[in-house]
This record gives sequence, structure tokens and C-alpha cells, in this order.
Amino acid sequence: MDPNAPRPRLEARQANERPHVLIVSDDPDLSGFLAEGLPLGGFWTSVIANGLQALEVFRLRQFDLVVVDAEMQNFDAVEFLRRLRGTSELDNDPRPRTTVPAVLIHATPPASPIDPGLGVAATLVAPLELDEIVRSLHQVFADWRNDHPETPLADSASLRAF
Repeated sequence: MDPNAPRPRLEARQANERPHVLIVSDDPDLSGFLAEGLPLGGFWTSVIANGLQALEVFRLRQFDLVVVDAEMQNFDAVEFLRRLRGTSELDNDPRPRTTVPAVLIHATPPASPIDPGLGVAATLVAPLELDEIVRSLHQVFADWRNDHPETPLADSASLRAF
């Protein structure tokens, strides 16, 4: 990483915007790194270690971004994204659970291109610095918000002043 590169913004788009990121990873090192580091970059975080559990959580609540470990062992990341978007032939429930952007994190560069229908807004390849991840997530979130300006943040009710 270039030491002269600008540091990531440590605030969200507006003072009252703090995007909530769902981290889906069965790697405790990766999920711990992201769960501890992303709040420093202006994000709320939740971690789920299993793709099937993450799909169930989306029945109950929404998030603003999804960061997915591309090398999950028990549940393939691509199948997780297909089910999330409602395009899996293996899922009994074909309804999309969310349209928020996903970011894939790979240990090695992907062997084949990612299906554009999966809603992957960025692909990051290890090794990664926290600054790089934060910068990328802020860009993905800003792009998505520009395309969906009326969509409330997942935790917007908790951010209102009472």
C-alpha cells in the first residue's frame, strides 16, 4: 500500500449515517479483524459464521452492506449470494432477501469472473490493509446510496434524535 495514499474517511457520508455491515465468514481471524476494524472506519458490524444462518437473519432484519468470505468451507459464497438474491435453483424460497451490495473477500484471486447477477459491487483479494477495506466499503456504499437515495439505512430508526 502506498504510504502517501490518503487515509480513509473515518466518518460515514453524513454525521448521522453509520452503515451496518454484515460480515459472513467462517474464518474467525478474518471476521474478528473486520468486526474490530470496521467500526473505526464508520461502520456498525454484525458477524455470522454461516451462510445459512445469515440467510435466516435476513428474514428478520436488513443491513446496508454484506461482506462475504469467498472461501467459506461449509456453504459456498456463490450459492449464498444466489440465495440472497433469490436466483438459486436449490432454494425453496425464490424471493430475494435483499438488494444491498455485497463485497467478496478472496484469499487468492478468483479463477473465473463473478456473475453480475449476484450483486457483487467489489472483490478484494488478501492480503488487505484495513484502510483499503474501509475505503472500498465507503465507495461501494456511496455508489449504492447515489443509486438508492430514498432507501433508509438499516439502522436509521436507532440513529434518530429523540
